[in-house]
Amino acid sequence: MKKSKKILNLLLIALLAVGMTLTTGCSKKQNPAESLVLTVNDQNVYLNEIMYYISAVEAQGAQWEQMYQAYYGSSYWDTEYEEGKTMRDQAKEYVMDTAIKYEIIYDKAVKENYTLTEDEKKQAERNAETILAEMTEDTLKITGFTKEILTKVQEKLMLGEKYYSKIVEDLPIDDEAIKAGIKFEDYKQYNTKYIFAATSKLDESYNTVELSDEEKAAAKTAVTDALKKVNEGTEFADIVKDNDTLTTADANFVYEDGSIEKEYQDAAMKLENGAVTDSIIETETGYYIIKMVNNNSSESYDTAVADAVATAEDEGFTAEYNKIKEAYTTTINTKVWDSIKLGNITIVATTESKDK
Repeated sequence: MKKSKKILNLLLIALLAVGMTLTTGCSKKQNPAESLVLTVNDQNVYLNEIMYYISAVEAQGAQWEQMYQAYYGSSYWDTEYEEGKTMRDQAKEYVMDTAIKYEIIYDKAVKENYTLTEDEKKQAERNAETILAEMTEDTLKITGFTKEILTKVQEKLMLGEKYYSKIVEDLPIDDEAIKAGIKFEDYKQYNTKYIFAATSKLDESYNTVELSDEEKAAAKTAVTDALKKVNEGTEFADIVKDNDTLTTADANFVYEDGSIEKEYQDAAMKLENGAVTDSIIETETGYYIIKMVNNNSSESYDTAVADAVATAEDEGFTAEYNKIKEAYTTTINTKVWDSIKLGNITIVATTESKDK
């Protein structure tokens, strides 16, 4: 499935994945089912429908919020997106733009006689039921979600996806020409496995501190002993399972992509498939034993090609959509919309975090 299709599907399934994170928010004066937010031509869109898009965006933003608070002690939502605009502002614009876009392409799909199959309609209902089952009564009051409104949103997204696909399929995009313009050598991927012993650790404040000389020597000895076992045919996983000093994992890289140290990459690229470094590789972070799994993987190249095709599709769709949009009149009810502050409408801090 192409990246652009995945992007379009995101809102279709977003709340199915994060329903449990939607918790009780602060009460709102307006009734979502009666609060008109948007009119597209003669179609009215109320807050309980817009809440779907808000919920999906806030669910993703909540994950970033946790990370920002933990690592930076500041709010993700209040981080500057660009001069004069925060991530909260950008998210709010995205919600409105998305709601308008789906309203328009749904309308176009209906007018051009696109329909959902009975199975697709049943899937829309099942999606709505899944979302509702994960929510508390208080959350349902805040959002105004009902089975009817959620099914309606799901059907709009599904039908809109069909119309999107039709536009993309008709675009004059030459996938092979795009592929030919991307050099395999620029994205040649090396897939490796390693055994590793660190020469540093995190203290209680999550600051990186060097191990003592004695600890470093012990780490090097552990890797040296591990290399002997590797040469005897013991699997990486069996070597590390009883040694807390050692870890094993996969490391896939494109040369000089910064994903892992240059010393690691230089040593790995000398290996044939199935081969292991004949000595320990020392880097700033620790000691490695490296095994080459595949020194000619096309994974990154294939991803680069897919991304380039997706970009062409998205640009082509946007151009077509902008033409279609010219025939539509959109009116935003600023009295309602300006009072909306994204961030914690549908997701708020838990009681435990509030008490801290």
